[in-house]
Amino acid sequence: MNSEIKSRVPSNDQCYRLIKEYNVPDHIIQHSEMVCKVAVFLADKLNNQGENLSISEIEAAALLHDMTKMEGFKTGQNHAKTCKKLLAKLGFKRIGEIVAEHVKLQEGRNPQPLSEEEIINYSDKRVMHTRVVPLTERFAYLWERYGAKSLDKDAAKRIIQLENETYKLENKIFSKLDFTPEELLSFNR
Repeated sequence: MNSEIKSRVPSNDQCYRLIKEYNVPDHIIQHSEMVCKVAVFLADKLNNQGENLSISEIEAAALLHDMTKMEGFKTGQNHAKTCKKLLAKLGFKRIGEIVAEHVKLQEGRNPQPLSEEEIINYSDKRVMHTRVVPLTERFAYLWERYGAKSLDKDAAKRIIQLENETYKLENKIFSKLDFTPEELLSFNR
């Protein structure tokens, strides 16, 4: 691995080289690009309101957050955790830490200030495939795909808990902004 790839935060070019090297399918790349657009937009607006979010970390984490997703389907492993390990191995420990929380935020998080992890987590929840959707639509999809068909009562509880946590996060983010969550739907135009 050349030293350029070992820098603390990979550039967009480095991210796309990694995506190609790890054979990330086009539909996951397109999803990640939309997550990136939403996350960078939110981070920029929040930074204008006094937050101190790293745009470069958010960009890289958004582009790479599902890099091991296809492998996870095959192995049954948690792709957030496998991606964290891979990124740490590649020298991007901080980006891996952000990616590790894109599915579920770790408990006991400091309520202030907003973190890069929270922005990636929320942005990923708002992007279904390649479209920005309301949380109601996203969680209806998750329920249909993972909860309703599951005989595992714990899966249903996890989805409900995740939905509640995501609405709290949305409130936290938008309490600092002068526009509503619905206005993110304009990314679909």
